[in-house]
Amino acid sequence: MPVPNTAGSWKLTDLEQGDGRFVALAISGGGSRAANFGAATMLELQRRGLLEQVDLISGVSGGTLPAVYYGLGDKAGAFTEPAVREALGYDFQSSWIRRWFLPQNIFRYWLSDFTRSDIMVQVFNNNLFHNATFADLRPHPKILLNSTVHNDHTRFTFTDERFAALHSTLATYHVANAVNASSAFPGAFQDVTLQTYVEPPQYLHLYDGGPIDNLGVQGIVEYLNRNILGSTLDRLFPKGCLIIIIDATPASEHPDLNGLESSRKSIDYFVDTNALDAMDSMLMESRRSLLMQMGIPVQKQDQETRGRLLVNDPNQCGCEVRHVSLRHLLYAGESDDSELGERVTRIKTKFWIAKDEQEDLFQAAKIIMKLLDDQRLLSDSSFKVPCTKVTTSKP
Repeated sequence: MPVPNTAGSWKLTDLEQGDGRFVALAISGGGSRAANFGAATMLELQRRGLLEQVDLISGVSGGTLPAVYYGLGDKAGAFTEPAVREALGYDFQSSWIRRWFLPQNIFRYWLSDFTRSDIMVQVFNNNLFHNATFADLRPHPKILLNSTVHNDHTRFTFTDERFAALHSTLATYHVANAVNASSAFPGAFQDVTLQTYVEPPQYLHLYDGGPIDNLGVQGIVEYLNRNILGSTLDRLFPKGCLIIIIDATPASEHPDLNGLESSRKSIDYFVDTNALDAMDSMLMESRRSLLMQMGIPVQKQDQETRGRLLVNDPNQCGCEVRHVSLRHLLYAGESDDSELGERVTRIKTKFWIAKDEQEDLFQAAKIIMKLLDDQRLLSDSSFKVPCTKVTTSKP
């Protein structure tokens, strides 16, 4: 039985190869902070004529919201700044809590396998995705949503091929379910179950993709490595390869706690915010390792915007990497920018955003993208990385 094609696929098509170069976005996790910073950066790319050149978007946790919103096109809403601000500025968290107390949800929660994750799927569908499935995604760019498999602690990417292995079909699966699986962080949400349709039935349990890869870059690496087999990167994409990492990692210190006797707030009755802060701290080590793989040394990861990714290419070809990080503003030369950096990296990981926080995130995207412009890191000539051909000496 042929596998239906959706935008969630490992297949390389003419849509990705048509212009001779490959452009990918990785959008990190971080709740509404990541969703809004990711969308704001995408809008800046759109203003530069680069967003329509993007071939693949790989998102994790909060970064999946702008990825899917853009991938759905008009089925979700216009990709304009006013529409995006309204869509991603929504208070998903309060809506989720209110839905706990709906009579039908109370009974289902206590008397069935219905979970808090299922309630969040309702919120995403009602306010953002409108019951869209993977079949509703536009064929280009590819949209890869990433989660963690609870069974064996490996990465799960929602693709046609992975669902075919489950004897199922991704095309009919609701994107809100996949977004929720990618952002179902422990302490707030239960894991999301997928069934393998064999006898006897088997099950995969998915939760937040952050513990495996909170930057979302591993899906891009796998896509490239799968398609390089039997070829080379410069043959597939003769005009070059560019990966843009949109990194909403927050500050790791919390000086605001110094004067507080208790850090507990009302939201802690529903979500353990200490667990979320602890997860942010643990994800820092994973971030360091992933950025090192992108050619950015640890001591420069909060200043350097340029890197290089080597893939499994026989000619040692690689992709240029651009690192767009909120933490870069902490080391900005102008004091106003560094003050903005302090504010945006103190925004908590949550699924709501205040108006002033959203404004700061959109301003941060403008400043960092202008920095890349000034460094000429988004020009046509910056895409191409020379290959180092490997030769074997004769005996």
